[in-house]
Amino acid sequence: MIEGSLSRRYTKALFQLAREAGQEDKIGQEVEQFYAAYSGSDLQQVLTNPSFAFDSRKKILNQVTASQQLSPLTRRFLSLLLDRDRLPYLAGIVSCYRRLLNEVNGRIDAKVVSASVLDASMVEQLRARLRGISGKDVVLQQDTDTALLGGLLVELEGKIYDGSIRTQLENMKQRIARGY
Repeated sequence: MIEGSLSRRYTKALFQLAREAGQEDKIGQEVEQFYAAYSGSDLQQVLTNPSFAFDSRKKILNQVTASQQLSPLTRRFLSLLLDRDRLPYLAGIVSCYRRLLNEVNGRIDAKVVSASVLDASMVEQLRARLRGISGKDVVLQQDTDTALLGGLLVELEGKIYDGSIRTQLENMKQRIARGY
């Protein structure tokens, strides 16, 4: 996801406050927890719909954040986003916060897509190789796509490493069509 400058500004402010309180990890988890409940739900429709009274939306937000037992900092931040009509930027804020937290902790996100679920030893080997490429600890997100047929598709630091059989077959098909 491409993060806008507005999302980055709000994220940096939240991250700085969380860091001063020594709660970077906790605040990050709380914002992600709220976003999980918020994204694509009726809650999102209600909180971003101006046809509902602002006081009602504020009350709903307070009830949700209280039920999730979020810290006062996270609650105030989400309330500020509602006040300034910035909740639509929450996806970018969550993504940017995770990236900042990873930078501070010397980690990096990577995504691996395979045709079937990888066993634990294969995941550890892959994590070690990616750690060698990036020089950082790797937080690996796994996904499956049977259309790959076999092999792996890895996304790391904005680069895609495609070792899937599907792509190799497609490349072979193109070479044959060109007469090579």
